[in-house]
This record gives sequence, structure tokens and C-alpha cells, in this order.
Amino acid sequence: MRTSFVGNRHIFGILLITMAIVCGTIDATAQSAVKPLTFDSKKMPKPSGAWTFVHSDNGEVIAAENGLSLAPAVGTNLFLAPDGNFNVVNAPMVLFAPEGDFTFKAKMSAQLQNVYDVGALVVMEDDQHWAKLCFENSARQEATIVSVVTRERSDDSNSETIASPFIYMAIARKGNEFSMHFSRDGVQWRLARHFQLQTSSKLRLGFAAHTVSNPHFAATFSEIVYRASAPKNMRQLEPADVVNQ
Repeated sequence: MRTSFVGNRHIFGILLITMAIVCGTIDATAQSAVKPLTFDSKKMPKPSGAWTFVHSDNGEVIAAENGLSLAPAVGTNLFLAPDGNFNVVNAPMVLFAPEGDFTFKAKMSAQLQNVYDVGALVVMEDDQHWAKLCFENSARQEATIVSVVTRERSDDSNSETIASPFIYMAIARKGNEFSMHFSRDGVQWRLARHFQLQTSSKLRLGFAAHTVSNPHFAATFSEIVYRASAPKNMRQLEPADVVNQ
């Protein structure tokens, strides 16, 4: 299954970046197109609610037997800068609504070539309240684990650099308590972030990808696991926490 966005990705990115230079700020938080998705693959979780493709006009989703790939348009991002001078929430996302506590894990693979090429797991309450765990080409041009928690403004933190084209990532929820984890091999897990985020039944969970300038960027998510329960220890994932029940 292939769903394409409307318009030219390269032109869209140039226009958005030009607006930022001229105006000194970007405000792209308005809701974009949302499309329902159906996955036939047995490797994809089957939530009680539907999968949706959010900001579908800003990217392309390609479903595969082992998961999915997201190819974002140039000029996409998920960030509300602390100083208020950069506000962009327009990245394509594939999301569903979890019920209660969960543990969500995926292997993310990508060729991180340009600065701010990003693939991420994301929890989204609304455009001003969300969090993401990223595999990102940082400003130092290093593949880096980056976590961002947004409560009207984004609070981000760079973690370890990764000398690999892939990484395992996980997000866990226990009420309003969340934790983010990463692993180089899918067995030994490290904590990236432990935080609280006030949420409601509107919370959505899933995948995101965005890029400032790379028209060829795509992030692939495979080995996906969704468990409708939190790990015993929110600060330390064990291998048994990230296998199907």
C-alpha cells in the first residue's frame, strides 16, 4: 500500500524555509490532512481503533510485510522552540489511539544524511502537548538519540551518538508517567527520558519522520511490538517487556 502526499516535496520545503528566513519565525501548527490506514501485515499491531495518517499531504507511507516506511516532505518538523521563534508541527505521522498503559517498541532504520533528518516514535495529545524519541542527524552531523517533551514549548535533550544505520526504540506509559528507551541490539536497553505528561483519551501513539532539506529521506519501522501494559520498572526495560504477549 502506498499513500502519496499532494504537491512537490522539494518546492514545499524551499517555500517553508524561505518564509522562516524572511519572517524570522515559522508557524505551521494547523491540522493537515488526516487519512485512515489499513495494514494487512501480521507484523503490525491491531489496535481497537483505526490507524491514521496525520499530515498525509506532507509525506508518503509505504506499508511492507515487516512494518512501514515514512518518507517526509522537505520542510517538515515537530518542534515548538522555547524562544517562540520556530513553531512547526507538520511532520507526517502514522498514529493510533492506545487504551490505557502500554509498551511500544520498534526498530528504526534510516540513512541519516542531512542535518535534522529524523525518524521517531511519538505520543501526541495535541499540537502543543506531545513527546517524541528520535533517531536524528544532529547539528554536529552525528546520528544521535534525541528526546523531546513538549508542554506548549519543546524541551529537548541529546543523548548518545549511534554508529549504526538503525536503532531500537521504545516508549512506555503508566498513567501519566512515561519513559523512553533505546537499544543497539534490542536486548540491552538504556533510559533516554523519564517524565510526566498530562494526557486524556485523545492520546495517540505511533511513528513520525521529518526532514529540513533531504528530499530522499525515509525512515523504516520494523520489529514492531505493542503491549497493553507498562513494564514493571519504568526506568529499565527488560527483553521480556518488548516481546508480544
